[in-house]
Amino acid sequence: MCRIVITLLAIAVVVGASSSASAGPRATASAVAKPPIHKMLIPYPKKRKREMAAYSKHHYGQYKWRLNNPHVIVIHYAVAGSIGTIFNTFKPDVPDVEFHELPNVCSHYAVSATGGVYKLVPPTIRCRHTVGLNWTAIGVEHVGFSDSDILNRPAQLNGSLHLVQWLRCRFGIPVSNVIGHSESLSSPYYRELDPRFKGQTHGDWNHADMQVYRADLAKLGGC
Repeated sequence: MCRIVITLLAIAVVVGASSSASAGPRATASAVAKPPIHKMLIPYPKKRKREMAAYSKHHYGQYKWRLNNPHVIVIHYAVAGSIGTIFNTFKPDVPDVEFHELPNVCSHYAVSATGGVYKLVPPTIRCRHTVGLNWTAIGVEHVGFSDSDILNRPAQLNGSLHLVQWLRCRFGIPVSNVIGHSESLSSPYYRELDPRFKGQTHGDWNHADMQVYRADLAKLGGC
């Protein structure tokens, strides 16, 4: 009987130690403050989800609309002067102007010129914002017309950094996987099945400017 009690106590100690160790990273991640986020959700009904699943099947080989375990955060500027303009661009479910595919393009979050953060689509749903990465990437838009617009607005840059820090800690994404749209082709997670789309990217947030952004992000500390 004594041996059984001792064995059970030993097991409890091991399990307890294991639980404490596994709780460590979660406790650290939860210590990263969630920034104030305004909900401004675009319509994403079943029809749009089916279209996103069909898009994913065509481009990535799997019929899925859910965004599970994202590995990348892609930084964009919207070529737009307001959050309202960004919202109105993403809201209608029409073929996009560049590739003429459904569903319409969208990103998950947008940051205003004054640093306000807006959630447009939950990060559990796929959005079309970066060819080759939509299956695993969260998209963050910014009001502005160039990288320098955002880098030279302290309030907007600060709002962006704190949003992305919270997101990457929430999902376990390293700073190196926070990329600009123009860096998409070099991502180890890049995947594209349609030959017409391979090699396609955009010029927003070039590598040099993203090096500045990632350095600022790293200054916020680890998760």
